[in-house]
Amino acid sequence: MSTPVLPTEAVTLDPEWTGIRTLGHANRFATWDSEFRFDGRIRVPMGVKIKEIKYSYTGNGQADMNTAEVKRGRGGIDQEFEVIDLTFLDDSDLITFTLRGDLNVDADPRPAYSRKYPIRVDVVLDSGDVRTANPEIEVLAGAWQKSDPEKVGRPFVRLPYDNNWGGSPNSQAGFGFVADNGRIPGDKFIIDLVNLRQGEQGVAGSNSDHVYYQLVHEDGTPSHYTPTPQLQKAEGHKDSGTGRKVTLPALDLRQLGDKPGYYRFLVWPQALNPDGSPSAIGWDPAKLEDAFQLGSVYYRYTAPRTIDPGLRATIKTVRLEATAGQDRWVYPPFVVRNTGQRTIGTTKIVFTAPEGTRFTEDHVAFTRWTDESREVVAQGVLSADQRTLTCPAVALNLEPSGPGKDAWVSLYPALQVEGTARGQLQVGIQLGEPVFATASDTIDVKPAK
Repeated sequence: MSTPVLPTEAVTLDPEWTGIRTLGHANRFATWDSEFRFDGRIRVPMGVKIKEIKYSYTGNGQADMNTAEVKRGRGGIDQEFEVIDLTFLDDSDLITFTLRGDLNVDADPRPAYSRKYPIRVDVVLDSGDVRTANPEIEVLAGAWQKSDPEKVGRPFVRLPYDNNWGGSPNSQAGFGFVADNGRIPGDKFIIDLVNLRQGEQGVAGSNSDHVYYQLVHEDGTPSHYTPTPQLQKAEGHKDSGTGRKVTLPALDLRQLGDKPGYYRFLVWPQALNPDGSPSAIGWDPAKLEDAFQLGSVYYRYTAPRTIDPGLRATIKTVRLEATAGQDRWVYPPFVVRNTGQRTIGTTKIVFTAPEGTRFTEDHVAFTRWTDESREVVAQGVLSADQRTLTCPAVALNLEPSGPGKDAWVSLYPALQVEGTARGQLQVGIQLGEPVFATASDTIDVKPAK
């Protein structure tokens, strides 16, 4: 029977406040695949941002490897991190991030079958504070011979890295994958089953032909897609070739009725003895600690609520002209007036750009009727292709219009018109969650001379 934790202790010990909450990480792999994957979450004072993230390259307890921040959803193959979700709360901000890079922890652990390393992660905030986590990874032997102790040569699944297994944009894009709408393409979750004993005569656990897998939410509940660990046939092999991979089919978490949040992709490699019986060197799907985490997905869909009848707005739009590939940015203005029954306070605003254009800044500037000379900036998040700018908390504070009162707010995101732009393009805006007003500016694009 577990002992309940007092509420005061919960606040004090909450890793989101005092360190980093580890959502998941690449916890176990063979010496062949010395890579780092880590997904974490921190809670910070309002407005505080991540300045840099470092981690331990050799597992020596020192965070000595620097990483670069890249746009959300990029899924690159270098030492880098992405902020994949930023939630503004009443008293703090919640930052969820994914981190990836190389490791140098490939020393042969034999005669033991594995060796464990704590990998220190330091998140440095622009306030000067440093948050730390120490996820542990288990590195398995990458070779086997008959004279080795019993568990050396346990089956394993590869941790996909770089472009070695195909996939878009690379083989490791299934770790820290962002799926705002819940859809996961069919090339993201890759299974490559290796058994160093495969085909050996008279050797225990010398045949691997299947694994079990499961998607598990951050709260510990499974996805509806995998209510229990699911059997997946796979061709076991003992060489380092990558041609025998299998991939999960495309799936839609929203369609399945799954809740938003972070999901781990867990896999349990299996082995059979020469007589066909399950081998003890396989990994037990009844034990969460036996799983290999090969991927993760962050699903951010928010179900629509009933629209508040007191919220209404009109948005004045304009028609602009631009030249394809021009150096100067375009600032399509959207002038919002409150035609509802109550003040529009802080609200979510989403800007969308058509093909051939992209937003150049991760924020939007705006002015108010009370002082046209004073520019205010609201922070946002750019999509990977920079064609969607989501500003989750814009303080419009816009009073209802009425006789003798012309209250307005003018918002103008920065837009680049690329050389491929053609014709009449529509730049969109939508207010609220749920949406209560939409509009679009038109840009007439002329070809470059």
